[in-house]
Amino acid sequence: MSSRRLVVALAALIPLTFSAAAHAQSKIGYVNFQKALAELDEAKAARTRLEGVKEQKQKDLDKAQDQLKKDKDTFDKQAPTMAEAARNEKAEALQKRFIDLQQNFEKGRAELAQKENEEFQPIVTKMRGIITSIAQKEGFTMVFDAGGIAYAPDSLDLTAQLVRTYNEQNKVKAPSTAPAAAPAKKK
Repeated sequence: MSSRRLVVALAALIPLTFSAAAHAQSKIGYVNFQKALAELDEAKAARTRLEGVKEQKQKDLDKAQDQLKKDKDTFDKQAPTMAEAARNEKAEALQKRFIDLQQNFEKGRAELAQKENEEFQPIVTKMRGIITSIAQKEGFTMVFDAGGIAYAPDSLDLTAQLVRTYNEQNKVKAPSTAPAAAPAKKK
């Protein structure tokens, strides 16, 4: 009877031993993608380019909006003295311009989102390649995005290593600060 208990006990312990051995071989890390994107030189340059595009689109929209507001104010002042047909025609034209302005705003927002995707998708792809390289080189079984982790010690954080490696492999060219050539003078 005691040999049977020994066999049962060994049968129960063997899977636990293998599970513990497999667990001991696991090495897990994490990366804070948002923090990395905030610190990568290439991502900073992309954000600067996007801000320039956004500011230009905003200026264009503000200019069109200001002009529409001036034209509406002028219309409101002149409307009482206008013939009904002319007033209706002018009101319809202003309404059409307002709708066009709204559509241009939405189109600009969609273009900006597409431009953002075009700028950041290659960066994220490179980041994933570097993470894979770090994980393979250092024997990590899994690397998670920190966004879904409630707690993990800083010793498992690979973000700084990712940023350092990425910036070393992807040098950003400094924007040219040389003044544009002056146009030739006419004689």
